[in-house]
Amino acid sequence: MSMCESRVLIERSGKHELLMEDVVRVEVDGDDIKVMGILGETRHVRGSIKEINLLKNTILII
Repeated sequence: MSMCESRVLIERSGKHELLMEDVVRVEVDGDDIKVMGILGETRHVRGSIKEINLLKNTILII
């Protein structure tokens, strides 16, 4: 089984900013989004998921 990591982007002022690369897990609890990287690093951000693009391996948060 191969692993597909994603990049998590945040949309701010019409631009996409990189939050984290090599993300393997995303947990959503209300407006709290927890993203976890392949090496165990964790980031929290408030927002909502606008788009998940499996072809580009990106997750867009607004």
